[in-house]
Amino acid sequence: MLQETNKGPIRPFMGDNPSVQLTIGAPKLREGSETGVTLPAESESEPRDEVKPSLPPNGGSMAWLQVSAAFALYWNTLGLLNGFGAFQTYYEEVLLSHESASAISWIGSVQIFFLMAGGVFFGPLYDLGYARSMLAAGTILVAFGFMMTSISTEYYQIFLAQGLCVGIGTGCLYIPAITLVPAYFTTRRALAMGISTVGSSLGATLYPLMFERLQPQIGFGWTVRAIAFIVLAMCSYAVVVARPRLKPTKTSAPQGLSWNSLKAVAKIAELSDRRYIIQCVAIFFSNVAFFEPLYYLQSYAQSHGMEGQDLANYLLVILNAIAIPGRIIPSYIADRIGVLNTYIGICAFTAVTVFYWISVNNRAGNIAFSVLYGFFSGSVVTLAPVVLASITDDLSILGTRLGFVAVLKGIGSLIGPPIAGAILGATNSYLGVQLFTGLAISLTAVFAGYLRVVIARHNGQGKRERSESESEPNNESNKE
Repeated sequence: MLQETNKGPIRPFMGDNPSVQLTIGAPKLREGSETGVTLPAESESEPRDEVKPSLPPNGGSMAWLQVSAAFALYWNTLGLLNGFGAFQTYYEEVLLSHESASAISWIGSVQIFFLMAGGVFFGPLYDLGYARSMLAAGTILVAFGFMMTSISTEYYQIFLAQGLCVGIGTGCLYIPAITLVPAYFTTRRALAMGISTVGSSLGATLYPLMFERLQPQIGFGWTVRAIAFIVLAMCSYAVVVARPRLKPTKTSAPQGLSWNSLKAVAKIAELSDRRYIIQCVAIFFSNVAFFEPLYYLQSYAQSHGMEGQDLANYLLVILNAIAIPGRIIPSYIADRIGVLNTYIGICAFTAVTVFYWISVNNRAGNIAFSVLYGFFSGSVVTLAPVVLASITDDLSILGTRLGFVAVLKGIGSLIGPPIAGAILGATNSYLGVQLFTGLAISLTAVFAGYLRVVIARHNGQGKRERSESESEPNNESNKE
């Protein structure tokens, strides 16, 4: 017969002699259980399901909806800003003909700078759970900026509306664009990112064509308003379907740290990680080099084998169109052979392509360069954040990491074209521009290769430490 007690363990009664009573270890009472009723308590060593982070689904309707949202955001951030050349030409020839080309180009440069460098503010905000607010604010700012541009007639008005307002708005949209997808995929992460970044190539291809076709027919104002309505519709779709998978890191900060200071943010996001720093340097040099061919492709072709040919004006469209398969095919390969290995090879091929540009002096050569550079440079842009995600152990801090590297991207994008322009003005030759661009992208390949060496050494050291820790118990047992 068993006796129950609410003050101690359950003891089977074996008679009056206490020496024959057996004590059975009773389980702990759960909080809230009835008195006298013992329930098995959860082991403290066993992880609870509610606090255990779930694995990425690596597919499914929700994951691919995030790819579609990122596609729309890329279309209206990088795609929109990379098509600024159409506005540059119109401003130089018509609306702002009294301003210098250098002054007009600052409108586009400021847009790119805020798109990239704004990540230092928007990255931590994303990780703190403000993704939906950022998307809504960015949509409103970009649409409002283009509406104000449509009624602007002075340089300062266009600079404020298109340069500052649109630039800050795209900065709000860009961090969610590059952060939404990685958290939903594992083995297909590079392919998913490649598909989403196709939006930037399509935007950069179709927005200039739209401007060139509509502006003579309906005027500058309504053409820009039409662009604003497209931005509003596509970004509103992204606001509706975007669902960041990981919870905000507000509660996961190390003990004694918060998100209230830059030093604390840097520690929480592990910005001093050696792998992260090396990849940041590689991305910086790729952005220093990226825009020079886009800026000087047409002018170089018009003076090297394509004088007076209308096709020269469509080389940039060809480049952006070829970037579409350039973003998908290498991403598919990266999921098979490794994203960092693919990134190193793509950077090397991009550098070779830029050096090939030096020898181009006819129509076929200019078209070939547009195709090759469009294909490989698109992959450089696509794979860089995927590499960063692959070396980030905790994806809940990925937004902050991408935000801080975006500052370097903004600086590189801001200083690269002016340096190339200064070289061109001083030498009156494109050779210096081509060598400068080729050297910068070559340094990207070098630092990416160095990152591979660092990761290999780190993995090798980890294996040695594990083998040593496993051999110690065996040695102790042998001594005994």
